[in-house]
Amino acid sequence: MERVMVIGSNGAGKSTFSYELSSRTELPLIHIDKIYWRNHWEVTSREEFERMVFSEAQKRYWIIEGNNLRSLNQRLQYADTVIWFEFPPIVCVLNILKREFKYHKKVRPDMPDECISKLNIDFLKAVWKFNKKNHAKIESFLKNAKNVEVVHITNYRQVRNYFKCL
Repeated sequence: MERVMVIGSNGAGKSTFSYELSSRTELPLIHIDKIYWRNHWEVTSREEFERMVFSEAQKRYWIIEGNNLRSLNQRLQYADTVIWFEFPPIVCVLNILKREFKYHKKVRPDMPDECISKLNIDFLKAVWKFNKKNHAKIESFLKNAKNVEVVHITNYRQVRNYFKCL
């Protein structure tokens, strides 16, 4: 395990899991959101984003955490392991509400400077629909990936067991 992708819906626990995995494996952690977003929620240009993801993916060791599906295939070409978080929508929404309470008017550690945490109903709706909208697409990408171990995590017990076996 040298190049690990952690994917799934917002609020599924990807960042928390990735911090712990990085701590245990000493693999460097890269957050897709820190590449995609610029300060003040400005979006990185498509060309620059793809170049930066490609640059990170080519490195020898990494954990790349994030649900940006646009770069999924690009990262998969280099990954040896994918941790796919697919928690029920209610769990993800509740986690986002807890996270918003914790980081209200602050910048989360997995975000660029000056991207102050914000919450709106459209974001919560997108999280609620994430699995239904993206399950088949993600599954298709993963089925076509070669030499990649896929770990599909759907609950916290599986997270605890994963770390026990690591």
